[in-house]
Amino acid sequence: MPTNRPRRPRRPATTPTGKLEALSLGDIESAVSGADYGWRAGPTPLASAPIEDQRAHLGLIVTAEELETTAAAVAAAESFSALRTSVAAPPASIDWRANGGNWVTPIKDQGNCGSCVSFGTAATIESRIRIACKNANLAVDLSEAHLFYCGCGNCCGTGWNFSPALDFAKNTGIVLESAFPYTPGNQPCKSGLPQPYIKLTAWSPMLSTFDRKNILSTKGPMVGGLAIFQDFYSYRTGVYRHVTGALVGYHAISVVGYDDGQGCWICKNSWGPGFGESGFFRIGYGECGIDTQFAFYDVDLTCPVPDTISCERYVPQLTRILAAARLNPQLRACLRFYVCHRGPIPIWCPPQYRQLAQQLDLILRRCPRYRIWFCQRLA
Repeated sequence: MPTNRPRRPRRPATTPTGKLEALSLGDIESAVSGADYGWRAGPTPLASAPIEDQRAHLGLIVTAEELETTAAAVAAAESFSALRTSVAAPPASIDWRANGGNWVTPIKDQGNCGSCVSFGTAATIESRIRIACKNANLAVDLSEAHLFYCGCGNCCGTGWNFSPALDFAKNTGIVLESAFPYTPGNQPCKSGLPQPYIKLTAWSPMLSTFDRKNILSTKGPMVGGLAIFQDFYSYRTGVYRHVTGALVGYHAISVVGYDDGQGCWICKNSWGPGFGESGFFRIGYGECGIDTQFAFYDVDLTCPVPDTISCERYVPQLTRILAAARLNPQLRACLRFYVCHRGPIPIWCPPQYRQLAQQLDLILRRCPRYRIWFCQRLA
């Protein structure tokens, strides 16, 4: 942390009110470069965007009461953790992008939709899946659209909160991106989705710095939140600390590490790879309420069945067969009986239908999670 940085009071994160005045990139660059604040401002995809577009890239909804309640809980947790002198301290740093491999999945862009909670949650769960499966190269891409549009609904303009998103991931689960691709903009929950790829077994908030670092260093990334001020949209590199501009709103991210030497959290954002440090950013301890007004959220899960991802290759084939069966009552009746074990014995099934049913049965035995999905669509 820069030692020559001017001292200034912490700016609390409050509820944004009124219409914001635009703050030019030049004004922000001048304010940040006027003293060594430890970070550099510059052009980004959102630096010169209209306030409406900047705000549309947020989406974490919290009230002033929630912020105050969480701040009080954080203070109490910090006081308690200070008493745990016999417990070994977490390591001085961890970065899951470089921890015997890269366990963090690629950067995405939520676009002009307040879906950051789904992106921060999905990003965290993707990393935890890689860690649980002990495979840093595991190709896992969860559907933010399923989590957001099915879990929250038409919420692009309103945003969401941590608890309902994590509850949805636990109780309903999340399918893969290939089953429900994300596009920004309100849309209905997609019907006919396959069984979820992953369900959380549990989730819990972490309040003290000790617990946050302990979980990050031993289990992996966590979901987090912070207040966003106007200067943040111009962040290019370094350890961000709020310098200038008004509060725009609140944002959810995935915290992928920390560094005591730099005094910062390392975070994965959802504004595309052109923002910040190739889509990531570092933010100072205590800044923008990230660790004083917001909890970090730990998630528990088990490695999905190893065959699950390989089973995805059968989805296009299953979809084509379903489309053909809708237009062919005889084929539908044969598949219902021989694959789904439903309905009366067909009067006659041509040999090619019986052969197709046998092939389907083999696929669904190998990928049992798809049998219910297939048979429900076939009905």
